[in-house]
Amino acid sequence: MGGIAGLFHPGSTGQPDPAERDALCSGSRFTGDGAVLACQPRSTMAQDDKLCVLVSGHFDRAPVTGQSSAEVLLDYWARLGIDALAHFEGAFVAAIFERKSATLHLVRDAFGIRRLFYSARGGKFAFSNSVRPLLKLPWVSRELARENLAEYLSFRYTHAPRTLLRDVSALPAGHHLVLNAKGLKVEPWFKLRYSPPFADLPPDGPTLKELEQRLNRAVASRASGKERVGVFLSGGLDSSAIALLASRLGPVHTFTVGMQDAEGDETPYAGRVASLLQTRHEVLRVSADQFRDAMDDVVGRSDQPPPDPAAMPHYLLAKAARPHVDVILSGDGGDEVFGGRMVGVLAQEMKLSALLARLPGRRLFAGALPRRPELKDPWSPFGLSRLIGGVHAFDHKARGGLLRDPGWVRTGVRRLCLEPLYREVASDPLNEILHVYLRGRMAEDTLARAGTAASLAGIGLREPLLDRDLVSFLAAIPGHWKVRTHVGGAVTKWPLRELLRPVLGKQLVQRPKRVLPGPWRRWLAGGQPFIDERLAALTEDKFRLFQPGAVPALITAVHAGGENQAPGAEGKLWTLLLLDAWLRDMDVG
Repeated sequence: MGGIAGLFHPGSTGQPDPAERDALCSGSRFTGDGAVLACQPRSTMAQDDKLCVLVSGHFDRAPVTGQSSAEVLLDYWARLGIDALAHFEGAFVAAIFERKSATLHLVRDAFGIRRLFYSARGGKFAFSNSVRPLLKLPWVSRELARENLAEYLSFRYTHAPRTLLRDVSALPAGHHLVLNAKGLKVEPWFKLRYSPPFADLPPDGPTLKELEQRLNRAVASRASGKERVGVFLSGGLDSSAIALLASRLGPVHTFTVGMQDAEGDETPYAGRVASLLQTRHEVLRVSADQFRDAMDDVVGRSDQPPPDPAAMPHYLLAKAARPHVDVILSGDGGDEVFGGRMVGVLAQEMKLSALLARLPGRRLFAGALPRRPELKDPWSPFGLSRLIGGVHAFDHKARGGLLRDPGWVRTGVRRLCLEPLYREVASDPLNEILHVYLRGRMAEDTLARAGTAASLAGIGLREPLLDRDLVSFLAAIPGHWKVRTHVGGAVTKWPLRELLRPVLGKQLVQRPKRVLPGPWRRWLAGGQPFIDERLAALTEDKFRLFQPGAVPALITAVHAGGENQAPGAEGKLWTLLLLDAWLRDMDVG
């Protein structure tokens, strides 16, 4: 897939070093005023005597003019500046160079579907869609940011602007970077407006009708045109809703992936949905040999370590779909926007904590405080008091038993990372938690994995559930409208279930959805030579990160069949295995 890149020496009229220019800036180029900007095929560039604009990605609901994405953005930016972005919807990153003031602007789409990285050192500045081109520059080191290891091990990712490389930063989702002779500034250009605390619930009927209309627009704007469109169909609510709405626009090709010898099989559910919707459906079953080859490809193109082994089957599914379709619609974002399984139990916990907080004689419940930290600190957001947001991989105790240097453990790093995200929003506790998942795991984990798979396969990726109009509509609704609690439990994604029930039936709509099942633990326990080789390499500890014996102890725990659920031994070991593979591929120092 195409990309954009550039070099800029703010305050200088001279040109960047030709060797650096040629190393980073391949493709069509703009040169002037201390800057070199370049775009590769499938990205676009436009310029006039005042501006040069580069765009990588696509606009789903841009003004229809027959112009390229860069040409449209140039026209709007000339009149509106940063406010032009309010008129554009889609997955994109862009660079805008204002020639008169020698000012460079970098922007990333509202939810971080596309990624953009940069490095600044000694008066030099460089940016690129991918980390790897930046490492070709002699002043950008490959040194591992060991101070960010604790964050990575806790979440399985780092939050932008931080990365695992000391000299490389990531532009956060929905943010705008400005660089000129006066300095560098990064600030948000897009913020969601959530319902205020204690807001009344909207009426079900009219709200569901409005929601369905917005869902229809979100899918239609991404499935219309000359491109052949397919849907990744997992059998869950999110992808099923997209397949349903896409099928109303015309014939749909759906694709599902499963692992051979998986511990459980979700593909029959996707097949049942495809049958009800009458789509052309294909199932890909991934073998161990295919997984092995895909792992090399995915690790070799990822800007961060793959978050989990499911990244490899997802890439292979995109590769299998490419001969049949040009664009794939994905259900990413459904958990974060509608309230998925990660908040089901929490919704009940919130009700109980609210009841306990109102009871007289709260000291009687002092024994419950360790299990209910929100009662101990009632002024802290519920989610923050429980450190909720993203995966819990290695807690501080586990990091302390793993990392060689006690200074890397960083007790309290999880709160340090989550607190700024919680402070961005003041709503009910459910909406606050969903916001943190949207800004954290969605942008840094899910979308990064999906983007890598699509890029490797050469296929376009569209995320209808991250339509800005749709997300803004749902953010303005209290969380307890989306997640319904009752005596027996909680109903997550209630709006989607209500919209799908008449079509799919009660059994499919109410079934619990699992992540992609696979033989992950069995492979780690031995018998797959390529996994055994990776584990042996991890045990070598090439980068001297771990305490002696810590990794072998983790491998032994997996072999013994202990802790088989995250954050257990299996999940921890996959995290370390993929981290080590990525560090070796990046040749990190």
